[in-house]
Amino acid sequence: MQKANILTINFLHLLRGGAFEETKPIGLLSAYKWAKLVSLAAKHGLTQILASGLERYYYDDNMNIPAQQIDVIKEQLKTVPTAGFSDLYDFSKLHLQSKKYNTQLQQIIHSEYTDEEKSYETMQVMAIIIVNVDHILTGKSYLKGIIDLGRYLRIEGGKVDFVKLENWLSKCGMTKMANLQGSLLITGFGFSREELPFMTRPEKDVWPELLRAISSDDISHIRPWQLHENTGGFLVGNPSTAMRSIRHTFRYRRYSARETFSTIYRGIMKELSEIEE
Repeated sequence: MQKANILTINFLHLLRGGAFEETKPIGLLSAYKWAKLVSLAAKHGLTQILASGLERYYYDDNMNIPAQQIDVIKEQLKTVPTAGFSDLYDFSKLHLQSKKYNTQLQQIIHSEYTDEEKSYETMQVMAIIIVNVDHILTGKSYLKGIIDLGRYLRIEGGKVDFVKLENWLSKCGMTKMANLQGSLLITGFGFSREELPFMTRPEKDVWPELLRAISSDDISHIRPWQLHENTGGFLVGNPSTAMRSIRHTFRYRRYSARETFSTIYRGIMKELSEIEE
């Protein structure tokens, strides 16, 4: 198993404290590493959760965060919007890149909204999972989405229809993607298998994926081929950039091959259409 450094361990433990009110041991960090940790939280949109976590460790002997870093967090919090889950994850606007899976998804959305006994909580969990899938495949930061999934399950999990949710995930080909997300909650945030009934089975060895999720930069702005038209009228691209984007998405093919290849294909088609315009 790939080992995590003390900065990463502290980061995970502070997030766990802020999001799930659990405390795990933290280690002493230098002022430089505290600055990196605060910056890391901001990059992932987790400043609020980090601040809550720091409060839980206020009397810990290893809580040696410099005062100037506390000031940085306070300034960041002034610009961080507070929003509920319904503002962040809209079930009605979900989509998948695979035509087959998206058709199934749209049928589910239509059916659920016309059902007199629709389950709002189940819709919310499905929405979080699907938005996370998009972020995972396109290279956006998705660590906050994993935490949001765990937080929502801890708060509203008792109202979720997991039989219905598991059926939805299966129809949309997202069962293994959901397994991955649940496995990250188990590995990084101390969830038990029983808290994640939608999982068919935990994915093996997801620790490296968790470390990538923490350390990776947002590459969603990188187009699959970086295509453009040169002065001679020919299409040219940036091979190194192309391969970085494709390698990232291709890594997840074992969780959903159809959605993985559709994400790459539609990214290329989008570029071509923009060039034609």
